[in-house]
Amino acid sequence: MDQLPSGEEPEPRFSPKVAVIIPAYKHSVLLAEAIESALAQQAPFEIAVLVIDDGCPFPETGEIGRTYAMAHSNVFYLRKANGGLSSARNYGIEFALRNFDGIEAVYFLDADNRITSTALRDILAFMQADDKVDWVYPNIDKFGIEWNGNYTTQYSRLLHLTFDNICEAGSLVSRRMLDAGIRFDESMTSGFEDWDFWLQAIGRGFLGANYPFFGFEYRQRAESMLRDSNRTREGILTYIRQKHKKLFATETLLTWEHQEAPRYAAIGMGAYAVDMFTDPTVDHAKCSLEDFVTRFWAAKTEPETFGVPPFMLWMTAAHREALTRLGLIHNLLWLSERIAEKHHFVAIRFERNNARMGIDIRTINDGEPLADKPFGWMCTFDIFSTCADDTSDDWIRSLHKAVPSPNVVEIVVSGPFTAREMQSTALSSTNALLATLGALRDSGYRSKTRNRWLWRSVYFPNRSRYFELLRHAVGARPVMPRLPQASNPLRVGFLLPIASFGGVEKVAYAVANALKNAGCEVHLFLFGKAIYNRVPENDGVFKSVNFLSDDYPLWGGPNKFAGHDLMMGHDEAAKAEQIMGFLAGLDVVINNQVAPVNALLGDLRRRGVKVLNYVHVLDKSRMGRDAGHPYLTLAFEHVYDAILTCSNDMVEWLHGMGVPIAKLTHIQNAASYALAAKERDTILSARRVKSQRDKLNVLFLGRLDAQKGIERLFASVRHLRERGEPVDWKIIGSDVMDAGAGGSWKDRFAEIGVQVEPPVYSSRHLNKAFAWADVVVLPSRWEGAPLTIIEAQRLGCVPIATAVGAVDELIDHAVDGLLIRSEDDTVIIRELTEAISALAADRDALQRLSEAAAIRGGALAWEESVSPLVKQLKAWFPDRLPQSVEQAPKVLEQTVVPISTSRIHRVDAEAIDEDQEDRNEITEIRPLQIAAAGSANMNNLRN
Repeated sequence: MDQLPSGEEPEPRFSPKVAVIIPAYKHSVLLAEAIESALAQQAPFEIAVLVIDDGCPFPETGEIGRTYAMAHSNVFYLRKANGGLSSARNYGIEFALRNFDGIEAVYFLDADNRITSTALRDILAFMQADDKVDWVYPNIDKFGIEWNGNYTTQYSRLLHLTFDNICEAGSLVSRRMLDAGIRFDESMTSGFEDWDFWLQAIGRGFLGANYPFFGFEYRQRAESMLRDSNRTREGILTYIRQKHKKLFATETLLTWEHQEAPRYAAIGMGAYAVDMFTDPTVDHAKCSLEDFVTRFWAAKTEPETFGVPPFMLWMTAAHREALTRLGLIHNLLWLSERIAEKHHFVAIRFERNNARMGIDIRTINDGEPLADKPFGWMCTFDIFSTCADDTSDDWIRSLHKAVPSPNVVEIVVSGPFTAREMQSTALSSTNALLATLGALRDSGYRSKTRNRWLWRSVYFPNRSRYFELLRHAVGARPVMPRLPQASNPLRVGFLLPIASFGGVEKVAYAVANALKNAGCEVHLFLFGKAIYNRVPENDGVFKSVNFLSDDYPLWGGPNKFAGHDLMMGHDEAAKAEQIMGFLAGLDVVINNQVAPVNALLGDLRRRGVKVLNYVHVLDKSRMGRDAGHPYLTLAFEHVYDAILTCSNDMVEWLHGMGVPIAKLTHIQNAASYALAAKERDTILSARRVKSQRDKLNVLFLGRLDAQKGIERLFASVRHLRERGEPVDWKIIGSDVMDAGAGGSWKDRFAEIGVQVEPPVYSSRHLNKAFAWADVVVLPSRWEGAPLTIIEAQRLGCVPIATAVGAVDELIDHAVDGLLIRSEDDTVIIRELTEAISALAADRDALQRLSEAAAIRGGALAWEESVSPLVKQLKAWFPDRLPQSVEQAPKVLEQTVVPISTSRIHRVDAEAIDEDQEDRNEITEIRPLQIAAAGSANMNNLRN
């Protein structure tokens, strides 16, 4: 225990409420002024003054400290070995807590500063009046080199982290903060230790407040410790950011922005209520329009003290709720903010479309006027402030016209809005905007002189510009205004170039659904065309759908790797800050073939985001060389926490190219959509009783292009029709741009009597196509692990496919499908033709293949396939996902559908185990005695 002066204990009657802690090192002569200002306090409570001599080499420090301690019973002189300013303050804290039971707060007074005589009385009363205030900090009035700084504004954690240390160490700190263990970092001997002290407090949930009326006098000289600290500021701040990483996380700063300096003011219509928020889906501040008008003019007069949101929105709460229901509200605000900074006004309109959701951005001019009344408007505070100052109405009132005078960009949001959501209100958004302007102009607070109300100098930035501090802190502009939910689920973002109906999208949607069932909150981010083609089965999977809606290259860049063009993070076209803002707030990112975003994933990972890449297929160049996204994966392998693949074949390729096996996770594909057991049983039963005399129904489902082997298919169709084989064809797909010299494939098939049908996407239409077909053909030049094979097998449709990519992982040749292993077009065409002909002639063989295919396809389930990924996510985020997830019976019933085995030839029923691994190892199904592959094997089908 520390010894009191002359070995005496404090008098029992001495019970201070406040202890003034004065560290002393080399400010020997000035120390007396600090002590005198503490002794001069006029307060109705006792005050202890602790002088902490931090091993000062100057004798005057000890002489002054001892003299005051002997002369005043409430002054204590404590000498310790030199340890720095933090050590001295901590020494004083511990002494005060041990020796003064009634202490309520401590005040830190540096030896060269002073306080006025009523300071401690006033600030303790201020703290006691509000139990939310844990420390009280002053305005800064400097003497020596004179300067007076206005710190009088509502305390902001966002400002404290992103702008500067806004709390001088000369502050009153509550005992509850000290009892919680908040102390100065003694390793910080170069300055800013007080900033770190306050950040510790913030991290433990404590809050400060400015009291503008207590007198704090800060001595400023030409050279000081603070000036030394500023010379090494960046190094110290790097240490602080690393130490308090969670405080500087994007989601933390976003939350504080929402609470302290909301980014958007949504002004209602009719009721004239104003909602102020960053995220409208989270509880937020509200005020009347009258209060908002008062704040508006206060913000124009004294912007560092008062503020209103920097972006103003006129839209009904019902329309905001409609956007929230569709998962579009955050993206719309983000886009509107981005556009509003470059244009005067943003008009927002809805269009009803049940087939898709999308964003269309149009610049309004004579050639492209506003087509209808907007559902909403947005503009910046700066623009509206200029309008409020303007005495003319002509410019702003032209917003009623089809081509307004202001520079206007229209955002058209399409989606499955209800009829009620498409209704406008009696007071249009345009009229609401003008009514708000009228209320501002009619206010008594409007002033032409705009004199400042406070005499101190401006120090803080405008409160309406705090959003810029947030942007700078997270390196993003603008920052997606999405806050974490109260339940704090793991937020996973799926990145896609487009949202059409391709295999990559289907896999992404299926994995997203499995992660949602595992407890994740999944979001979709689209970088290319701003259209999300709806699949009804996926409604409700994604918490939000987000469109970049910009001219963003989906491939290419000025740099080269293994013959591939690629982007680097510093390239201007990479749009680093914009993409960082687009993806802000995620915990996990899964990139599904968005090539240029690879360049920025390293930055995301450094921010604590787990970065995954999903590799699906190794493409071929026109010359047959391997190419595509797997090579970009090699280029950026270092930044990935994990690489997901749809096949063992891709695992082996990537491992062989140098990727550590520990980074590779195989997720086996399953059918892309759920299927009810009853519907599946109905289709399989109908297939079993099909007449032997019917023609063989053959289906092709896919793009009419070279990758899918369309030339091979065409030749086979033509040969079979010329031979008069009992085969009916259904070709479903669409032409691509490079159809070749022969023209449209649709026209060429029509010439040989086969009509090409347009693509189908819904589960109902896919089931209908697979139910019709006996056989599905995939004569592809390259593939990954095609979902078409699995979906066909599940309904007993027999696949015939070239053994490319991971196709042979999905088909056991001559058991549940047929494989063609040749790479020669002529051989492939012959074998495909013969295989179809053989199955047309041997319906028993077809039936046996069909039954085995149904078992295999029906055994696959995404929940089981995705389980390795879920396990990894739980290891990374043990507190964010449940360690055991109860799967809803409904989900299992629709995904893994058992079928009856009573009618399957030569199948040992006991071999069908509940374990997936056992299912894959069933070997008793051998309906056809066929060797590996080749045209001779195809001929054996006839025997």
